[in-house]
Amino acid sequence: MKAVVYYYLLSALLFGIAEVKHPCRTRLQCKESTTDGDTEPGGDTPEPGGLTPKLGGVTHKHGGVTPEPGGVTPKPGGDTPEPAEERGASDSMVTKVHGNGITVSTGSTVSTGSTGTMVPAVTTVPSVTTVPTVPVVPTVLTFPNDLYLSSGECLNKRFTHLSCLKAFCPPWMRCIEGKCTCKLPYMCHKGAPVCSSRDKRTYYSFCQLKAVECLRQISAFSHLGDDCKGDSFETNLREDSVVEVKIPQNGTFLVCEEGWDILAANVVCRHMKNQLKGAKKATTVKFHKIENLRMEWPRDCVSMHCTGQESSLAECTTGPRRQLVKNSKIATAKCYEDTKACSESEFPCVNGKCINVESTCDGINDCGDGSDEMCCKDCRSGFHCTSDVCIPQDAVKDGIVDCLGGEDEIGDNQEGKVLSPIKQEIKIARDKVETLVCGIPNAAPESSPSKQTRRKRVVGGEEAGKTQFPWQVAIQEGESIDCGGVYLGGCWVLTAAHCVQPRPESYKIKFSLWSKLGRQDSTDLARVEKVIIHPQYNPSTYQNDIALLELDKLPFTTKCIHDNPAIAPACLPWSEYQFKPGDTCVISGWGRQADDIKSLNLRWANIEIMGNCSGIYGSRYFDGMECAGSLDGSVDTCQGDSGGPLVCKDAGGVAYAWGIVSWGDKCGAAGHPGVYTKVAYYYEWISSRIGKSSISKYNV
Repeated sequence: MKAVVYYYLLSALLFGIAEVKHPCRTRLQCKESTTDGDTEPGGDTPEPGGLTPKLGGVTHKHGGVTPEPGGVTPKPGGDTPEPAEERGASDSMVTKVHGNGITVSTGSTVSTGSTGTMVPAVTTVPSVTTVPTVPVVPTVLTFPNDLYLSSGECLNKRFTHLSCLKAFCPPWMRCIEGKCTCKLPYMCHKGAPVCSSRDKRTYYSFCQLKAVECLRQISAFSHLGDDCKGDSFETNLREDSVVEVKIPQNGTFLVCEEGWDILAANVVCRHMKNQLKGAKKATTVKFHKIENLRMEWPRDCVSMHCTGQESSLAECTTGPRRQLVKNSKIATAKCYEDTKACSESEFPCVNGKCINVESTCDGINDCGDGSDEMCCKDCRSGFHCTSDVCIPQDAVKDGIVDCLGGEDEIGDNQEGKVLSPIKQEIKIARDKVETLVCGIPNAAPESSPSKQTRRKRVVGGEEAGKTQFPWQVAIQEGESIDCGGVYLGGCWVLTAAHCVQPRPESYKIKFSLWSKLGRQDSTDLARVEKVIIHPQYNPSTYQNDIALLELDKLPFTTKCIHDNPAIAPACLPWSEYQFKPGDTCVISGWGRQADDIKSLNLRWANIEIMGNCSGIYGSRYFDGMECAGSLDGSVDTCQGDSGGPLVCKDAGGVAYAWGIVSWGDKCGAAGHPGVYTKVAYYYEWISSRIGKSSISKYNV
């Protein structure tokens, strides 16, 4: 099984992308010609309203009209589209699409599905008629009604603390298709040496040892340091489930009542019983009641403070030793052994454990896998992240980002808060990999409104500062600029698929452009080396309307643009839960204004995410789309804004390319909000082309 997994991972580096022809019936319908020096008509542009599609059609923000779904889209100048070429990691790997059959060169791979899932290529896949099969309907669980739990839609996705759409992966894991997956040990950075209890070896960092644990599904950590030949940390469950620990160079102890809770009990039961459900509950017993059970009980105890995600008590924080007296309470653990189904008043954890519903959404990992804290519209206690996750209050302002938006670390660290040695190692490991800088905006003009201010649509809205949006680019084809894009860093630009054709030599990318009439001092220009259109892009429906542009490198360098303080990348969102409906974001572009007036200078506006608007657009609305604007039409994008960014900022002010301007029935008309390509939905496809470390700060 592992060999298959590694095969697919390797395949992801070598796949091809089908290139799709331009969706417009004619280029005149898509042209809105402007030049660096003059603005001239780009052909016979219809009067306002002349591009309104008949029922069932859609208008893309490029300015053209797409035929109804099911129609044939001819390429410009011909009646029949040419077979699209798909280029992989090397020019020798070519895929050609012929009708329903696909022919692929041996050794290549093919990307399929809305997120570009990799499958191994075959020499020939003929056209076949498939026999309909009965779909497998996943079991939909029922959850108790509760004021704090969020919708069943979220709960039925069965998120845990290792679901990287909702939480950060620990540094010894990385995010692959929404799940935290073990890294190979060599991928961890060096840190403080640690000892293994299994082989008495010294590992060069806590991260490296945890990666070994993860891959082998064992518990191996003993203690920090390089003195590994002596005693190792040991945990034992003695008579009456009494917890006993052996600490290297210190001796053997019972565990004090202080700090003993379900988090620590879960750790003990998972470790000692080799099961996932953890403890039924954390219990205690008075010392005098067990004194007669055996002759030589330890006479001292130590406290244990755990987060609940440790592999063993060795990773928990150990408190000072304390002498036991007859009435001292010591820790015991009643491990979970039930196999019955959960009752109506219980919450079904993903690992099969049942807990009281009142133990959910309180910042305490009662389930042991975090599933009771992943879908919470509010928290009974603890801290509520905007992604609807509850975290412990003591995790707030501790220097480690836990919420996807970073809101738990806004402001200075709490005075006197000290991280445990293990959490300090985790922080060091994360700091070493979380180095990518993106989404830092240039200073906005003084007249810029606050984030909460409602502004008119770009169609007649607010003129941008000359370097206000450092990730905004203009895509020039010939002498015209009809589309925008968003700079992702390195040599990559993201735009809408309907903006481009597989002709890289036709395009130039302009950075830090403010006026379409001419350059400014900070303007830079790059040529396009490769156009990569999503293989499942449908020009009739705008499904998967997303494309990547790889830029040409500058001579004698690995860079594609010159260093320029006016140019900066936007961050790429990896989770659809980073922002949600009701959040205020920013659109920018050179689209048409009110009364169909062309905009020559870059404009911007605040806009609100609306989320799923399938109720408005029906069968034309697909997964990977998202609406933004307002139902009254006061905020919208228009023709000429296509491919441009919808940017949202997290609590720390970091900007993410949340959407790409795609299509809409009308510009700024009531009841017809703009439809955007939801970038986070395509994270795996984008990262498979660019590489996660180039676009992701977290989970790499």
